[in-house]
Amino acid sequence: MDKDSIIYYVKNTVDKVLKERFSVFMKEASSIHDVLKDFVEAPADYTLRGGKRLRAILILIGYWSRKWRLDIEPVKDVMASIEFLQSYLLVHDDIMDRDELRRGGPTLHIWFRDKCVNEKLVGDCIHYGISQAILAGDYLEALAIGSIASAPLPPERIRLLIERYSKGLRTVAYGQYIDVLLSYMPLRMATEEHVLKVHELKTASYTVELPLHLGAIAAGYIGKDFLDELTRFAKPAGIGFQLRDDIIGLYGDPSITGKPMGSDVREKKKTLLVIKAFKEANPSDKKFLEEIYDQRRPEEITEKDIRRVQEIVKDTGSLDYSEKMIKDMEERARSILAESKYLCSEAKEVLEKLLSKLLYRVK
Repeated sequence: MDKDSIIYYVKNTVDKVLKERFSVFMKEASSIHDVLKDFVEAPADYTLRGGKRLRAILILIGYWSRKWRLDIEPVKDVMASIEFLQSYLLVHDDIMDRDELRRGGPTLHIWFRDKCVNEKLVGDCIHYGISQAILAGDYLEALAIGSIASAPLPPERIRLLIERYSKGLRTVAYGQYIDVLLSYMPLRMATEEHVLKVHELKTASYTVELPLHLGAIAAGYIGKDFLDELTRFAKPAGIGFQLRDDIIGLYGDPSITGKPMGSDVREKKKTLLVIKAFKEANPSDKKFLEEIYDQRRPEEITEKDIRRVQEIVKDTGSLDYSEKMIKDMEERARSILAESKYLCSEAKEVLEKLLSKLLYRVK
């Protein structure tokens, strides 16, 4: 099974499991009280409306990493769990970033806010939307844990999976803490080291490393040397993935990405693109970047401002700097695959092709 076949196969398989799970929980919630329908329906729509299912794909590759085409049935619930986790993290991330659009539809805090307005509820509908979305995110995290616990695997593997999942979630929380702190830090204080540490703790850890580890553990591959090898691949692959995401966040086409133009600028994300540009910029551009990232409110940032940020990032060589770093990360990840003592040839081949897709995508 090649890369494209795996992507199609995993998306169909996981989406089917997710729909089945949400159907069960919809019945559970409705049996408790009919007002709970929205509480399940909204996160279900949010989870099912799109997404690349990248993390579920990597769980399957981890599961097949040493023996290709093992029976997939025992790992389906683990694959679904990572998508519940992904939605949980995104729901809370959308609140922190004040995003209103995700995967071509409203973010959950906006969905619940609009529900409050349309149904003429009494009180602060913005706060209502945020409150219900936080709860919906917590609910999705509970579904993730439940999905792992229900996988038809030996009890000891379930224990190891939950232990590894917990460590992965803690790591993401550490990264998110630094990320939020970075967003409030004056631009002059933000460093490349801060950014790369966030990318390592957030994206590399839960987008690449955690899924590969969960898949390997589900298959019974629990040796430290093998898991460490997966980590050595995951770190550069994940950092490169996030660097590409940052480029898309600044230059991406909203009709392709499903996010507003220059959303990262309005969210004041101090990406490597911005930090490097600030370091290399002339005094006038430095002052402008400080005004955008340290002083202006998001609603005061215009499309003209966003275009100037884009120009400064290009003109200072910062965009080229990130592109070169992505290339360096790609080379590091490929060298780990080439030197692997454990991965089967099929897993190596698929990871090599997937790496290109991760690092050179447009959305």
